[in-house]
Amino acid sequence: MKSETQTVRDIIPGRMRGKLSAPPSKSISHRLLIIAALSGRKCRVDNVLRSEDLEITLQALSNMGFIIEDMGKTVIFTGKRKIPAQAVQLDFGNSGTSARLLTAVAAYLPGDFILSGSPRMQQRPMKPLLEALISAGTNIEHRNGFLPITIRGGQLRGGEVVIDASYSSQFLSALMLVAPCTEKGFRITPSGEVASAGYVELTAALQRKYGIDIQWQKQNIFIPGSQNYQIDQAVVEGDYSNISYFVVGAAISGGEVQISGLEKNSAQGDRVILQLAKKAGASIHWSKDRVKITAGSLRGIDENMNSCPDLVPSMAVMALFADTPSRFRQVGHLQYKESDRLAAIIENIRRLQGKAYLENDNLIIQPSALAGASLPTYKDHRIAMSFAMAGLLIPGIRIEEPECVQKSFPEFWHYFDQLVTQ
Repeated sequence: MKSETQTVRDIIPGRMRGKLSAPPSKSISHRLLIIAALSGRKCRVDNVLRSEDLEITLQALSNMGFIIEDMGKTVIFTGKRKIPAQAVQLDFGNSGTSARLLTAVAAYLPGDFILSGSPRMQQRPMKPLLEALISAGTNIEHRNGFLPITIRGGQLRGGEVVIDASYSSQFLSALMLVAPCTEKGFRITPSGEVASAGYVELTAALQRKYGIDIQWQKQNIFIPGSQNYQIDQAVVEGDYSNISYFVVGAAISGGEVQISGLEKNSAQGDRVILQLAKKAGASIHWSKDRVKITAGSLRGIDENMNSCPDLVPSMAVMALFADTPSRFRQVGHLQYKESDRLAAIIENIRRLQGKAYLENDNLIIQPSALAGASLPTYKDHRIAMSFAMAGLLIPGIRIEEPECVQKSFPEFWHYFDQLVTQ
């Protein structure tokens, strides 16, 4: 067995069977840490995901002056913040969630902030968020809407903003999280269709849970200002995005997996992975606190993925083993992820001798005979984890740079090895 620290990992075909507890949700961990920081209360967040992205968020909050007691999976906020005497350097690496959400936090907090990121992060759009923050009173210097940027914080008043969220829903979530802390609040009107809208609904659900009044009308979101987050203790629930790989693995390999630690009625948009797998032919059965996924005869599906783009790589792999073609609609914004995720999916399927192509904003996958290959991950965690599942059926698959899973799911390969039987 190859170590996850090596630069390649050979996948041995097998069947995925067994039990696992869902890892903590990455998206909820980010949001709860920010809510706890902004609350100004002594509070704790339990079951926090510890991954590269969350380390970036925690370090940034600490650098911003929040006094934090880091106890591993439990993080305690003292309710105090020390305003830094000098400009704060914040390096977001390739964490889009950290960069977008904490840019708004920096605009709200008194202090000077210099924000940067990895070369890829400096290619990912920020302009709609920056323009909204500038219109609401913040002094920001930026490079045509990309990192690096400089922010003079503490001047964010709120107000009415129109924002293009077709690139990323994180622009909306960022404004929403700081809105109750501002004087005026925010009335936010998205222009065009919101990418990954499920994450906006998740942000709103968490804000309401911790005491924030949100008025969500058809055309806009209004969050009044001068509100306080009411949070004393929060627990991060299991992650539907990260269990999607094991759902797919069980479904395509003739296996069966039982997963605990999930909220059946979660606000996570990616909870639809179970519906999608069932629609494709897998059997899904809930029993008390766990869900069982059992393989079935797979068929192609036609689905709009705009609200759940993080599921596209894993569903694309499932589609390779269906008996009819699949169409995944409205996936164009995937090109702005950690990699150009659309190009990565198509390239890797073609390396496997499969058939995948874009038709307007739709990804089409046609089942065909497949063969093993060495697959680049483009340092994209979701590409690595998704195409690892293809290796359960296709001999000779090698995953390059498998350590990129550290971004969101450090224990992925451990789970994978425990569940795969030859």
